[in-house]
Amino acid sequence: MGPTPFQHFLLFMMCFPSLLSAEITLKTPAADETISTVAPLLRSFLSLPFAERRKIFSDRPQREALFKVRDAQPFLFSWRCTEGEVGPFTLSVSTKEDFSEPSSVLVLAPTNQEKNACEALLANFEIGRTYYWRVTGLNADGGSVASGTGRFFTDPQTPRLLVIPNIGNVRDLGGYQGLDGKVVRQGMIFRSAGLNENSPDFEKKENVAENRIGATKLTPASIAYINKVLCWKTELDLRRPGEVASMKESPAGPGVQWVHRPSKAYGGIFGEDGSCTGPGPETMAQNFRLFTDPANYPINFHCIAGADRTGSLAFVLLGVLGVAPDAIAKDWEITASNYIDPEKMFDGLAANFGKFGAKEDPLARKVEAYLHKIGITPQEIAAFRGIMLEE
Repeated sequence: MGPTPFQHFLLFMMCFPSLLSAEITLKTPAADETISTVAPLLRSFLSLPFAERRKIFSDRPQREALFKVRDAQPFLFSWRCTEGEVGPFTLSVSTKEDFSEPSSVLVLAPTNQEKNACEALLANFEIGRTYYWRVTGLNADGGSVASGTGRFFTDPQTPRLLVIPNIGNVRDLGGYQGLDGKVVRQGMIFRSAGLNENSPDFEKKENVAENRIGATKLTPASIAYINKVLCWKTELDLRRPGEVASMKESPAGPGVQWVHRPSKAYGGIFGEDGSCTGPGPETMAQNFRLFTDPANYPINFHCIAGADRTGSLAFVLLGVLGVAPDAIAKDWEITASNYIDPEKMFDGLAANFGKFGAKEDPLARKVEAYLHKIGITPQEIAAFRGIMLEE
């Protein structure tokens, strides 16, 4: 006589002992679910071919709708307490099943702000990864109780969007496929809008040193997240002297070296006459060299909006790593979705690189030729690629 249904159940529970003791049950994300923090509207836009994306820019309402969803959309994690467990709950997330390595996710808050809330909003997952999660709390007797371990996957959709409260337009330059099929490392280079406001005296006083520094946008929690989780080592500020006034330090604190290099955008990075001489190309060379030293990483770079000067540097960095031109265009379009005539800016930038190298050369070769023209050596380019491209 075979085992009864109850015996089958006991055998099942013996094979999965965590189900016998787990009193906190994980709900969302479901087991082996693939989650995304890209808004559906933005995802739909990114799936379109180049020509169709450009048509959207001619329609102001569509453009403005995209602009509202360009940042990461936090994902709701939830769990159920089956035996009256209470908080505060601790939600742990890791790419290691034994939770031996912390992740860079940001827990924003329980959605209803209550101690016993059985849900929380999370953002800033790396893309295309396998994650594990669990929740711990207290039982009725005050002892610790934990859920089982759940597993979920993250959408590989590029770019990797991030949330840093009060800072817009934040994303990672990693996750793309680059040269020889190698993937650009995540968690190394970030781009964003400014971490503080421009000086309120911007363009009003000639003596920049006397101008007031713009107010910080960072909260204490944001500063802690940048320093302890993202571990930024360098902030490259591309703004003009009048915008930063008398700043001497990163708004993220003294642990982040602040490098100020007033930079050009678009045609300005090629020199006023296209000769690759002058302040624009010289500053681009200085900026690029910052990325050839492993000691400077992770690096965040920005201007004030994170669009033009930031976008031009991002084009060079992604281009020389071998990221596809259409992927680079999408990265720029996310920022520029509130612009009326983006073609004159981005397309002009891309066309200028066509003047370097042979006509049939891929973009990576053309950007490499441009960098050589402004004084960057092959060794420096190789160093940057070695840092940023996974083996």
